[in-house]
Amino acid sequence: MSKRNLLLLALWYIAGWLVASVYSKKKPEELKKEMETSKAMWEWEFKVLLNNFVETHKSIINDIKTHINNDKNKEYYITKKDELLKILDSYKNQWVDLLEELKIKWKSYISEAKVRLEKLYNEKSGEIDAIKEIAPEKLNEIKDKLKGIFDEMKSKIK
Repeated sequence: MSKRNLLLLALWYIAGWLVASVYSKKKPEELKKEMETSKAMWEWEFKVLLNNFVETHKSIINDIKTHINNDKNKEYYITKKDELLKILDSYKNQWVDLLEELKIKWKSYISEAKVRLEKLYNEKSGEIDAIKEIAPEKLNEIKDKLKGIFDEMKSKIK
């Protein structure tokens, strides 16, 4: 494991420990005592830890509900609702405009690609014709292969 990953793991561990210590309803001494009691009663210690874990998360969720889902925030949302909807509509309109622009550019790019492909075909065909040392039947065979590649690329562009 790299030093960076090890550092990140340690930071997440510390963050988890801090959150658990803030939101846990039991002090570490109480939890330790409860685990010892469960051990003495031949119960599973993990069950105690799991219950504490669940209680801690319930505490976090309740805290979030009281801080976020309060009347002040609800009123603020109501006053900002129209503004938020305008922002969403603006985003949607800009996205539609962007899609239309891409469609137009794509069409022009396709026609440009066709022109460039035709030009490339003509150049390569000219290069093949320039080689006079090859027997005419071989020359035609190579030209036919070039034409096949050209036709295949044209069909892919479509």
